[in-house]
Formats: sequence, structure tokens, C-alpha cells
Amino acid sequence: MLRSVYSRIFYLCTVVLMFACAVTGLITAMYANRAVEQQAQEGFDRTARALLNRIHALSAEAGSLPLKTVQTELEDYTRNYNVDCYIFNEDGECIVRSDYNTTEVSLSAALREAARQTPYTRVGGAAGNFSESTATYVECFFPTAGDENCYLMLIFPIAYLSDFSATLLAALVITVLIIGLIGAALYYYITVSLLKPVRSITHAAEHYAAGDFSERLAQTGDPELDYLGGTMNRMAEFIDRNERSRRSFISNVSHELKTPMTTIGGFVDGILDGTIPPEEERHYLRTVSSEVRRLTRLVQSMLNISKFEEGTLSPNFQRLDVTGLLIQTLFLFEKKIDAKHLDVAGLDECPHLTADADRDLMQQVFYNLIENAIKFVNEGGVLSFAAESDDEQIHVHLRNSGEGLTEQEIAHVFDRFYKTDTSRERDTTGVGLGLSIVSRIMVLHSGSVTVRSVCGEYTEFIVSLPVRQKSAGREPAQENSRPEA
Repeated sequence: MLRSVYSRIFYLCTVVLMFACAVTGLITAMYANRAVEQQAQEGFDRTARALLNRIHALSAEAGSLPLKTVQTELEDYTRNYNVDCYIFNEDGECIVRSDYNTTEVSLSAALREAARQTPYTRVGGAAGNFSESTATYVECFFPTAGDENCYLMLIFPIAYLSDFSATLLAALVITVLIIGLIGAALYYYITVSLLKPVRSITHAAEHYAAGDFSERLAQTGDPELDYLGGTMNRMAEFIDRNERSRRSFISNVSHELKTPMTTIGGFVDGILDGTIPPEEERHYLRTVSSEVRRLTRLVQSMLNISKFEEGTLSPNFQRLDVTGLLIQTLFLFEKKIDAKHLDVAGLDECPHLTADADRDLMQQVFYNLIENAIKFVNEGGVLSFAAESDDEQIHVHLRNSGEGLTEQEIAHVFDRFYKTDTSRERDTTGVGLGLSIVSRIMVLHSGSVTVRSVCGEYTEFIVSLPVRQKSAGREPAQENSRPEA
């Protein structure tokens, strides 16, 4: 019953509300009873004053306390106001009484001592001719000058005080119950309203846990919940994008591994079983070697991505001729350039620029960018290069003619496993890691790589590299921590 957070909070708040109402009611009842008792006490004092003034007047006329006359006055007072009246002498013996009870009445020494200082009042208990609760009032007085002191005792019925307390207590209990029920209903309504978006978030989270990331949370108007909902929506989009990339990656890697492994296995088996003539074995072994290098680059790219994410890759900065490295890397693609009948422009105009950089990492940057440019350049197209520098950075431009990229493709071109135009399968030789590695290497160099493109005309990548590295001069990185070109 109290397992859920909602039920625990609901019952706790209801109990606290009723407890607070009960405490407030009890304090109010105490003050109300006190006020009524104080009002009754003032009534007792007024009654005693009036009666004593009458006794003093009669005593002054008679020269002493006239017992018969005073008794008649007391009896009249009892009949009119339902108050028992007694007068005691110095020794506590009753000398005048207003009732007709024959039971002896005396005033104790303790009461006499208390009444000598100030009028004594006690509320509660039954006394005199009353079976219900009464209030006893005792006051010391002198009938006339020179007389011994006497004591006037009045017994008032105060059943109305008890009735008032009982009525007040009943009203308090009913009020607490009503407030508790209303508060519980109001709290239930408010809690349900507040929990509605939370249930929506829970529902969306259940979809996410089941692998469905299409669920999106709507705005509620509550800043905190809207912020949480927006965060979850962004998380779902990120996970959904990564999940699609993962599935695409698995498919691409499976294809990339299967194709060369099938080629390698077929050629090796053909050599071993004699299907391939001995004079052609060298040709097919070169093909096997090429496929092995292709597999090596694929595995190395995956390892490099892991190292980038773990932060274990440490560049070995040294003074580097960036332009010379670009030209050397371009020569590695001479056969591919000739095969597609490409024109290379701008290299003779590039100035020789130097910067602090890791040679192996920067060669992989140029290798991946040139490979990507050749892959997507149009047949007989143009590869153009440019380099420039300012006081702080050098900028290398690599441009290829061709179809170019759309705005959507530009936004994701550096994402892991992203491949442009997969529906037409323009890129059938990669898994979408090359440009992601390029962007991470440039981050390690405190530089950047940007892309701009015009559809149907060209695509251009700009590599920006600081001339001086703040961390230049560090110990060289370990060889096994550098990615291969």
C-alpha cells in the first residue's frame, strides 16, 4: 500500500495536514477555555463583591453581623442565582448558610490561610448541593470595624463550562476531519496533475528501454519538467542516431571484412590446390597483399577511434613541413589519380609552411582527405590544393570537383560511421570512419577541419593548424599509440 513514492508522500502529507490542524485546534481550544474560565472568574468576583457590599451594609446598620438578616439575603441569592452561600467564623465554623442541608460544613485551615491573602478560587469537582462540576470561591472579610474576620464561600455551578469544552472538542474533531478530507482530495488532484508529465516521461523511458527511440515528449509549460523533457528528447535523438550508425557500421564492417577475406581465401586456396598457374601466383599474391593492407587500415581506424575516445593518444609534436607532407601523401595516390584521369592543380603555387605537429597523425589527415576527395571526384575532374598562413595558423585547402554535398550531409559528415548518399552507394569502399578520425586528430592539434560545398560543383575541406603548439617539446608519443596512414 505504501510501496510507491506517490502513496508515501500522499499519506505523509495527509497525516501532517491533519496533525497540524489538530495541534492548531487544541491550542485554539485551550485559549478559548482559558478565556471562558477567565470570564467566569470575573463573574465570580462581581457576584462576591455585590454580596459582600450588601453584607457590609447590613452589618453597618446593625452594628454587627446580623445573622438572621444575612441568612435571608443569602437564601434569596441562592434562589435567584442558584449559588450556595456560606459564612464561616475565624475558626472555620459555619455560622450562616443559604441551603437547608443539615450536613455540617466547615472551612479547612488551609483554605482560610489561602483566603487571607487574596480571594481563593478553585474550578472543578462537585461541592455543596451540586452533583455536577462547580467552582468554589472563598474570601476573607470583616463585617464591621473591630469584628473578627469572617469567610464568605460561594459555590457556583459550572456545568456550562464543561458543556462548552465538550462542544468545542467535538467541533474541533469534525473540523480536522473535514479539513483532512478536503486536503487529501486537493492533494490527490494536484499530485495527479503534477505526475501526469512524469508518467509521460516514464512511458517514453520504457519505449527507449525497449529500443524504440521515436517517442518524443511534449512541452508542459513547467520549466523544470520541460527542461527534463527536452534533455530526454535530445538524448533519444542522440541514441537513435548512434543506433542507426551502429547498425550501418556493423553492416558496412561485415561487408568490408567479408569481401577482402573472401578474396584472400579464394586466391590462397587457388594457389594451394594448383588452380592458379605458378606463373600467375605473383600477380594474385599482390592482390592478397593489397587486401591484407586494406583490412589492416580498417582495423587500425577502429582502434584509433577507440584511443581518441579514451584519451590515450598523445601527439609527438615536432617542427613539420606541412606542405611537403601534403605533396608526399598525394604521391601515394598516383595510380588512382591516373585511373580516373584527374587534373591536379595548385600544388606549384603552395608556399612551404611549417608548424608544430605530429607527422604520422597529420599524414593520416591528408591521406584520409585525399582518399575521400578521389573517391567522390567526377571522372576526369579536378583536384586542387592551396595553402596560406597568418601569424597564428596555417590553412590547407583540398578541393575536388563533382556532385558536392547537401546541407544535411555537411552537418553529419564528421560523424562516426556516417556515409553520404548510401541509397545510391557512391561510397562502397569505406565504413565512415575517415573524416571522423580527421576531426579528432585536428582537435588533438588544437586545430580544426571545416567543409564547404556547392551541389553539382565542388566540395572543399580546410585544415587549420596552429603554427606553434603550447605543448610543443613534450616527450614523443609511443609508436603503438599513433594511427597508421
